[in-house]
Amino acid sequence: MKPRRTEISNQVFSLPGGTEDNDLWLHNDGERLISCWQLTDEERSAVADGALIELVVWGQGTPPVAIRTCNHKVGASA
Repeated sequence: MKPRRTEISNQVFSLPGGTEDNDLWLHNDGERLISCWQLTDEERSAVADGALIELVVWGQGTPPVAIRTCNHKVGASA
């Protein structure tokens, strides 16, 4: 999976020394940070064949999280 800039993105986390490929684009509405991810063809096929999607949270506290589908357009807003 790869994070994608979408029409609702208004913030980016950049990895120091990284490239554009390391950018994590987000929508920050003051209460939530929302990132959109695009599956590779291999990942899409695996999900279609019944593979699960795993959420990994580092650390011992579990923040409130959600995983869902979205239909935001990839790219910057017009």
